Amino acid sequence: MAASWINKAQGAEFCMTSQVEVGGLRIAKALSYVCGHRDELATLLDEDDAALRAVEAAVGRPLADVSLTTLLDALHAAVRCAGDPSGVYGGMGRSVMSAGVAGLDVVYRCPLQLCIGRSGQEVDGDVPRCQFAPGATALIRERLP
Repeated sequence: MAASWINKAQGAEFCMTSQVEVGGLRIAKALSYVCGHRDELATLLDEDDAALRAVEAAVGRPLADVSLTTLLDALHAAVRCAGDPSGVYGGMGRSVMSAGVAGLDVVYRCPLQLCIGRSGQEVDGDVPRCQFAPGATALIRERLP
């Protein structure tokens, strides 16, 4: 039941803001997945990795030039077609919760602030590297209070 004090204009504005935030989180989560699984995705796509290369080329360009949503949708479809039923957006097995929200001790933040990063539990061994940053810059390790 809608609150009686919210008029239609306020309600529409609230809904649009919420949709934008959810869309931004969805893109950030997908970029995090692509960054963390870039080599696996390239192997899965084999010779047909144009969608992956397009996402990589688009990251960091002005948003007016390219729609990351469109490119990620194309990559998602290509990955699913290649045999991964979860694609880059994931399904029931992947969470859209940002790294560090569930009481983790260590998180790795994206140096470009494009994606949600990784939790310490997702990292085994070496410090993860950003596949979109020049020179594969290391993700920023941060200990949560």
